[in-house]
Amino acid sequence: MTSRERVSKAMRHQRPDRVPLYEAFWEATANRWRQEGLPAEVSADDYFDTEIRHIGVDNSFGYAYEVVERTDDYIMVRDNWGVLKKDHRDHRSTPELLDFAIKSRADWDREKHRLTADPGRVDWDSVKASHDAIRKQEKFLCISAVPGYEATWRKVGVEGALMAIADDPGWVREMYEYDANVIIGMAQLHFDRGFDFDGAWLWDDLGYRNAPLFSPKAYREQLFPYHMQLCDFFHAHDLPVVLHSCGRVLDLMPMLIGAGFDCIQPLEVKAGMDLAHIVREYGKHVALMGGVDVRTWYDDVDESVTENEVRTKLAIGMSSPGGYVFHSDHSVGTQVSFTRYAKVAELVRRYGVYG
Repeated sequence: MTSRERVSKAMRHQRPDRVPLYEAFWEATANRWRQEGLPAEVSADDYFDTEIRHIGVDNSFGYAYEVVERTDDYIMVRDNWGVLKKDHRDHRSTPELLDFAIKSRADWDREKHRLTADPGRVDWDSVKASHDAIRKQEKFLCISAVPGYEATWRKVGVEGALMAIADDPGWVREMYEYDANVIIGMAQLHFDRGFDFDGAWLWDDLGYRNAPLFSPKAYREQLFPYHMQLCDFFHAHDLPVVLHSCGRVLDLMPMLIGAGFDCIQPLEVKAGMDLAHIVREYGKHVALMGGVDVRTWYDDVDESVTENEVRTKLAIGMSSPGGYVFHSDHSVGTQVSFTRYAKVAELVRRYGVYG
């Protein structure tokens, strides 16, 4: 069974030959691993034969990317959303966010015309080359985008977004609507040019450690209609839709399923996203990806702990009638050695076979 077939079955609540494997590797982690055995010319995804790939659509303001300052350790840039951010050169941590393009509704009204679907946003030759290479690998290919709350804080900042959710819901809904429409328009441009996808992937972090970032009521009244609009659009193209949301989103799960998401990822353990509970409560209705505590993979943890976590979570995930894809509960950072992740991947393929 190819990766494309395997993940497709998991996303559509069917049982493949084995549990699909996917992961998010930090750039700094890959850099470390190149000193430990990862070949210089091979990506971590290709080396470990992970099974999902992405082609992203640009729904930003489309500003020119600008390097503001560069040192041996840090780089400060203003990105295509207009976010000024400072980051380690090897991206080994979350960037420090320093400034945002939109500071008022007047700024928004001046700049929102930029949020239109435009074929000029895309280097079509480069995208075609990526698409064809992924198709040749027979990977599960997602068209991906950043909608909703995630797109909104990139415009106005985290504090600005949360304050607007509380105090100016009409403006928030307008920003959500613009994002949904430009994502749909950009995706349609890809479809019209014959690009062939297996799924859609939306990056929209909605939770922090203890709860959603805003109330279920705010989600239902403000963001839910635009998540549903996006899911309906991609379903009309026969594509299952994955939602990536870090943090604790248990209180939103019924509405996320109601909006039409076919898979929820990454089920962050340290935020209380317990895989066994989620399988019991929601496994009949949605595929799941993740829920494996990446902290048990760290170098200073005994390998028996790693094996126990992988085997236990595989068994729970495989019991879910909605389908399961193996993934850490967030991403793989520099605390995980090359040999330790190789052990994880080997365990998944040994114990993740459906009988």
